[in-house]
Amino acid sequence: MEPPSENLPADHPHGLWTLVTTAISIILLLFGGLLIQPRLVERRTRIDDQFILTPDEVAALPSETLVVVLDREDGQDQNDFKYKLLQLILQRSEQPYALGFSTIIQSQDEAVKAISHGFDSQRNPMGLTVGVYGAGAALNQHLNPIEIPVAGGVLGLRAGWTYREELPALATIQNKTDLQNIVLLQGLGWSDVEIFDAAGLRTYTARPEELFRLVDNRRVQLFPRGIAELEDEEPVVRASTSRTVLDPYLLIAYPFAGFFYVDPDNERLAQAIRSGFERAMEDGSYQELIDQTVFTPWLKKHLNLANRKVIVLNNPNAAEVLSAVHPGHWIVPWNKLLHGNMRHGEQLCTVQKLKALCD
Repeated sequence: MEPPSENLPADHPHGLWTLVTTAISIILLLFGGLLIQPRLVERRTRIDDQFILTPDEVAALPSETLVVVLDREDGQDQNDFKYKLLQLILQRSEQPYALGFSTIIQSQDEAVKAISHGFDSQRNPMGLTVGVYGAGAALNQHLNPIEIPVAGGVLGLRAGWTYREELPALATIQNKTDLQNIVLLQGLGWSDVEIFDAAGLRTYTARPEELFRLVDNRRVQLFPRGIAELEDEEPVVRASTSRTVLDPYLLIAYPFAGFFYVDPDNERLAQAIRSGFERAMEDGSYQELIDQTVFTPWLKKHLNLANRKVIVLNNPNAAEVLSAVHPGHWIVPWNKLLHGNMRHGEQLCTVQKLKALCD
């Protein structure tokens, strides 16, 4: 009987055939991986085309129509709170408008630069006109802010995605000093990084498409996100990771507001957003949207706010900018938090405007 082919010399016909077939298999596996990867990325970023506003579509709009191309993040679609809020605001503005997401996802730095160039097709090829970003003095130098918090400061309440095996370590964190012992993750250009740096925390930054991969590869310990963003991100986490979960122990809180930002020369859009926002607050439709879209059954169940430890950080770089916010526009009681009067989630549940999140 002929010996097994793996014992044959490489120049034997059967040995050569084994080497050739092995090499072909490896090539096919690699090629298959390259084909699969774009599909996985597409599944994470794809939304219905009717909610995309392309440059060609913008060019065909009548001159009196407000062009509203919203910068988007991974996981966002037409059900996202910020999209629905902008849609409500534009309806209340009583201006003719065309609203849609950008055709591609960009880092915040890239998007801010693009918006600042207005309708310059060379430096703003996707035609971005508006984004929702954390309020800050540096950002105000480049874009025009509409100084109304998009979610009443709720974006300053942060819970984090983490690798499942990190949970025991996170359960031991009691204060800011403990938090300094782990690595946090944020996106490139996000203003949260400045807050974490000021607090002496360690932060790793990456492009949007890399964030959840870094969590699932255990390169970082916690990826803090505004609680209003968690539900929209959960399907992305489920589809693109295997060991990433929502940390149930910590709530990182710092004075923070997401503002709508537009090109400084686009005063017509800025005024439409400002007036529409004010009307939505006056007629109660804004609060109704918060209750329906942010304080959802999913968030109440998975956030479990009453059982979280609250770690409060200062936001020195945005203090002056946030002072421009009307006191009545806040949902979160920042004064009590910053003065150390609230250190546990159950205390936040006693705040009238947050009770819907805990009931």
